[in-house]
Amino acid sequence: MTVEFNEIDAQNVEVLVNGDTYGKLNFDSDENAWVLWPVAIDDAVSYFESLEETEKAIKDEIIAFDEEN
Repeated sequence: MTVEFNEIDAQNVEVLVNGDTYGKLNFDSDENAWVLWPVAIDDAVSYFESLEETEKAIKDEIIAFDEEN
């Protein structure tokens, strides 16, 4: 399984899993955090102010979920 992050611009990042779009990360300046909008659900998950920390957390969660299933 590969999890990749494609930076579109300073506040938008595409999240790819095995080459397919998993969701979009957008920086919410009001919350001062990165927010993930997965394609599969109509809800968002807030993470951290740091893009690096956010990407690591998302990657770890996706890999852990894949290993459980």
